[in-house]
Amino acid sequence: MARAYLVVEGQGDEAAALNLVHRLSLELGLHDLRWAPPLRGKNLHQERGIQKVGELVRSKRDAAALLILRDEDDGCPKTFAPREAAWLRRLNLPFPSAVVLAHREFESFFLPCIARIAGKAIMSPQGIKRDGIRANTVFSGDPQSVRGVKEWLSKHMPPGQSYKPTLDQLAMARLVDFQLIRSSQPPLPCFGSFERAIRFLHQQVRDQTNAVYPVVPLPSSTDPR
Repeated sequence: MARAYLVVEGQGDEAAALNLVHRLSLELGLHDLRWAPPLRGKNLHQERGIQKVGELVRSKRDAAALLILRDEDDGCPKTFAPREAAWLRRLNLPFPSAVVLAHREFESFFLPCIARIAGKAIMSPQGIKRDGIRANTVFSGDPQSVRGVKEWLSKHMPPGQSYKPTLDQLAMARLVDFQLIRSSQPPLPCFGSFERAIRFLHQQVRDQTNAVYPVVPLPSSTDPR
């Protein structure tokens, strides 16, 4: 059966990102794709990195779609996501693909859900039980304004304990509530892009296209360029 491939960059992102992609697809009622075990890529902020993972997924006989998800620490996703989508288009992959940039970090998705995450013990993928975010911790403000979300999470864990992506990220991802993110004020635009990308891939698989998200409109015929 055809599968969608998810590519991430950070250590510990694989299982957490797959959890969110799988759960969000189910919540949206999108059942056209099965998600393969995630792949890790390097230099996804550069064309050579995009090209390498694109060709890797092209070589998979069951590949039906590609989603690249990475952090964009300080740059603007509105600027850099279309640039990376253009790199994907140059590859002319035989399936639809999408690139989503989490601003500033993947863990930004956790901040609108901190009240739900706080006070709950964490079980790592390795079976290690850890204390999580301290009870009664709240977050207010713009999730995308926090530079160093991992450090923010560490600050709100019990004394002597720090946030470790390889131990804590999947457990916290499982507690993410999509409706809380959608209703957060101010909103979290990178989650909206994430959601649109998943809808896009499902629709393009149905339509059997090799379109790329984000879609960049072509210049009109009256464009002087």
